[in-house]
Amino acid sequence: MTLPRSYWCHVDYVGPAFGNMTPQGTLTAYPGRAITWLREEARDIATGLDRDSFGVLWAWLGDHQGAGAAVHELRCARPYVFRLQAEAGRWAWTAHPVIVLPVVHSCSAAARMPRELAPSGAIRPPPR
Repeated sequence: MTLPRSYWCHVDYVGPAFGNMTPQGTLTAYPGRAITWLREEARDIATGLDRDSFGVLWAWLGDHQGAGAAVHELRCARPYVFRLQAEAGRWAWTAHPVIVLPVVHSCSAAARMPRELAPSGAIRPPPR
């Protein structure tokens, strides 16, 4: 059995300007969605940047060929990172390929167990 690959995406920030910014993250099953999420998160802070940093970020957002290359990197099981150094601080938008273990709900797991192996009280008769 092959375990499914997913992509863990997160934004890290170090600096005083956006002091209330909490780390953001998401998990997605598709590399294209991972890169789209990174780019959307970057757009959210663009207006708070100095002119030079805004230009660097806007160039990255406009680089559609680079976005395609980032998707390719993720498909090849390599992480992708875009870093931005600004007067307001340092950002890193990262996507990592990860293996996700399937989660089995405890009720469905108990229903599949033979009665003699199920924990006490795990299998109940249906309500009337």
